[in-house]
Amino acid sequence: MSERTRESTDETRAPGYERVERELLGGTLDLDREAARLASMGEPTRFTLLYLIAQAERIESGELADALDRRQNDLYHHLNRLEDAGLVGKFRDGDARVYELSPLAETFVPQVFDAISERADAV
Repeated sequence: MSERTRESTDETRAPGYERVERELLGGTLDLDREAARLASMGEPTRFTLLYLIAQAERIESGELADALDRRQNDLYHHLNRLEDAGLVGKFRDGDARVYELSPLAETFVPQVFDAISERADAV
């Protein structure tokens, strides 16, 4: 077990972690869960899928596959990771799987993309 792994599993965390948990997460959100949620967004295919879903509000998996020029089956792993992170939800409409932002993601994902767009405009 690495030193970093041992640190993250100890009951007492270093002061920096405790500060983030207290000040940013209000002692109510889990640091590891929030970091994992952001990490799931950081992969280019998932980042693109999340953006397309956010822009469309609801979009079928076939449309996502067409937009990325990929097979639907190739995207399910990525979509499942976004769902596991609590960022998207899915439902069936006939034979189609339809994806949308989760209520959790609706509160912050558009803000992330707006901030990135503003930065791109400023360059």
